Amino acid sequence: MNRLVRSMAVIAVLLGSIFLVAPNPADAQGVGVKGGYLYSSFNLEGAPNVLDSSNSWMAGLFFGGNRLGRVGLMIEINVLAKRDEGDMESTTIYYLQVPWLLKINARSSRNVSGYGIIGPAIDLRVGDDFGNLGDIDNIDAIERTDVSLVVGVGVELTRFIIEARGTWGLRNIVQSAEGVDVKSRTFAILFGLRFN
Repeated sequence: MNRLVRSMAVIAVLLGSIFLVAPNPADAQGVGVKGGYLYSSFNLEGAPNVLDSSNSWMAGLFFGGNRLGRVGLMIEINVLAKRDEGDMESTTIYYLQVPWLLKINARSSRNVSGYGIIGPAIDLRVGDDFGNLGDIDNIDAIERTDVSLVVGVGVELTRFIIEARGTWGLRNIVQSAEGVDVKSRTFAILFGLRFN
């Protein structure tokens, strides 16, 4: 119960800070939704056969981006399902991800524009559907937070968005296992809709 209360408090603080510093929606020139395919994998050192790669999903909201300018700040609130498909069972770890992205716009016309994004993200583990993780038999072995770098490119066609992005975890997410270094990686193809 204490763990749930702590997780909810951290999530509330993060969301509160986003809404305090996020630009006014009228000035943000971009509020919308994105979602799509997520391929998750793990860079393993000293931990063979602990986690495998698999297909899953990602969905979320975005704010900002300064679509009409050259450069802007875009903040997102995403839910990621990182799945491990083992021989016998599958495991899914759910994260709330909050990226702070520098968005570089390259407008070619009023209705079509390309962009690039880069920035840090904080991933909070908010749930799991735990199966068999081989050497890691306890969800507490997986760290509750991860820090990652997000890099991507996208195209906006009027209000519709197509985006490809990669995310590289910067922390060892299995710190309780001695000699094991596991860093998460994801690749996503996202489709979205901008509301303004």
